[in-house]
Amino acid sequence: MAISTFGSFTQARLGIYASQAGLSVTGNNISNINTDGYTRQKLQQTSFYAGGSDRYYSTYDIRVGNGVLATSVSQMRDPYLDIRYRSEMASVGANDAKLAGLQQVQNVLDEVGDGEDGFGILSHHFSDLLSKLHQLSDQTGLAEYDIQVRSSAETLAKQFNSYASQLKEIYDNGMTSFKQDVEAVNNILDGIRSLNSTIRKAEIHGDNALELRDQRNMLIDQLSAYVKIDVHYEMEEISGGLKVEKLTINLGDANPQNDAANTDRTTLIDGVYGRNFEIADETSLDMALTALVDSKDRVLNTIEKKSVDYPISETPLLSSSNTDANGVTTIVTYEMLGMVPKQNPAAENDPNALPYLKEDNTPTADKNEAQQLIAYKETTYTQTPSTEVQLLDNDLYGSLQAQREFLTEEGEFSSAADLALDPNAGTKRGVVFYQRALDLLANHFAKVFNDANQGYYHNSGGNYADKAGNEITVSVNGVEQPISMANGLTAEQEQAIIADNSDAAFIIKDEQGNATGVNLDAYLAEKGSKAGGPMFSIRGDTDAHEGITAANISISKSWAGGPQIVGSFLSEKGIGVASTDSSNINHMIVQMTEKMNYDPTTVVDDAASNSMFNGDFQEMWVNMGTLLGNDVHSTSTVLDTYYASSVEIDTSRSSVSSVDLNDEAMNLMQYSQSYNAACRLMTTLDSMLDKLINGTGVLT
Repeated sequence: MAISTFGSFTQARLGIYASQAGLSVTGNNISNINTDGYTRQKLQQTSFYAGGSDRYYSTYDIRVGNGVLATSVSQMRDPYLDIRYRSEMASVGANDAKLAGLQQVQNVLDEVGDGEDGFGILSHHFSDLLSKLHQLSDQTGLAEYDIQVRSSAETLAKQFNSYASQLKEIYDNGMTSFKQDVEAVNNILDGIRSLNSTIRKAEIHGDNALELRDQRNMLIDQLSAYVKIDVHYEMEEISGGLKVEKLTINLGDANPQNDAANTDRTTLIDGVYGRNFEIADETSLDMALTALVDSKDRVLNTIEKKSVDYPISETPLLSSSNTDANGVTTIVTYEMLGMVPKQNPAAENDPNALPYLKEDNTPTADKNEAQQLIAYKETTYTQTPSTEVQLLDNDLYGSLQAQREFLTEEGEFSSAADLALDPNAGTKRGVVFYQRALDLLANHFAKVFNDANQGYYHNSGGNYADKAGNEITVSVNGVEQPISMANGLTAEQEQAIIADNSDAAFIIKDEQGNATGVNLDAYLAEKGSKAGGPMFSIRGDTDAHEGITAANISISKSWAGGPQIVGSFLSEKGIGVASTDSSNINHMIVQMTEKMNYDPTTVVDDAASNSMFNGDFQEMWVNMGTLLGNDVHSTSTVLDTYYASSVEIDTSRSSVSSVDLNDEAMNLMQYSQSYNAACRLMTTLDSMLDKLINGTGVLT
């Protein structure tokens, strides 16, 4: 179509509008150059062409466009870079949270240079106790040296208590922080859901709501550090062909599973619907996701539709609805399609039978005489409401999961059930692992010394004796027989003791009260052979020593009341126990450097492993520090790698999305010049038309 006389004014007018819009977009970009999360905007333009054919075609007609249309304003983002950045941020968040937790433990247990002579505090106390035992060995029987050993042991116990208390404080603070982060994630999810609803309404009314999208992108970036996510955009039809954008966010499938309970891709956000995280179990910190609901707490239903054409009925069919115990609703609707004659079933197998049936069910060949039935289209809708989703131990990845693992993972103390759920549980060590390991060291240390300081007197002949050196004997058929340390009670001796002491406490009886044996320990204690007592207990006001941990280890009540370390269990008649004999003290000294197995089941009954480490007390302590140091180093290295990668990707993302003053300056010049040119075109056209209208054909 040839351009009309006044059509050029439209070209100029649209050019002015487009240039003004471009200047407005450029000005908005410049104004928001320091706005967090702002995405650079760009004016979208298209050439305006009014199509159609001329009524009378002329070879002199030249077809020219009608100008430019400013169609919309868009954001300059790279979806691929967004995906890469958010994936990296999940790894950054996970390792950053893990490192922060381990460093807190390291601040407590890292003892380099804190003790005397360059030793760590606990290591120094172990060495000091060993030194005091050596002194006591040389000065056995002197109370002041015994008191020095007790003082050193008490200081060591208090150091165990201090470490246990500090680890408990780390755990409590970590638990508070974890709950706060769960709440923060829920606030982010609620914010994204709310923005989705607002953006949806804006799009329905023709507004792209770009600033709201910036806010939403910032929230999605924050969420990606807490949990690994997959973000999807799709168009959703509202009605009458109108479509708006729908945002869906799923868990990022961090630990793919092959079982039916795969929840690694659970939907977090579905348009205006969203879930929240909750702590299902305060003890194990098991996580769950609530049902998908909108801002009015309406539950999202998954709807399945099945249609069946032409069900036929003699009577009208009514729609029905039924909801079962699981909340699944089945709705059946019927749409009447028309009337059809009733068919004769006999005609299916007999070609000579009449094809129709009358109302009295008699056959007929005339369709008009047949009974008329109603034909329907039946549609069944099954609405399945979203429900709470249980998240397994390794369904999440990110800072939220890292904090959870720091508070729950037990490493070598993990149970078989833990390992079945997460095969890597045996190598994941959180604060609980270090609490358990410290408990194991304290328990093992206390047991060794308690056992060493308790026993029964015996003579050089290898038979049990009392403190005065008198042998403990049993009268068998009138003959006094000693009790051998190596062999214990003989069958004859047991029967003799039972016969003489049928009601004694050391007699072992069955449910019917019949004597079945003798408790040798109890018998020897009654005869005065027992010596010593526990050096460590669960409190300072008792001798009870079952269940000793790092938090409760104390000097026993008996030891606190006075010197009582047993120097020797050797007692000879006429001599008694030699006050200068230090054989048992030497035995304790050997125990300080003896390599022993540390069994996790000692402190955790259902631990899958029965061996954590083999070595002496100080080596066990050093091993704990080595494990912690290795975990800190490896986590720090991995974090640096992921952080560097995330910074690189974010820089690339910013190069696309951020405002560049150089580019905006060029745009200002470009739109300013185009605006001036469009105005100049308008002036030129006005001058031409003035000449055409007022100056053409005028006589001078």
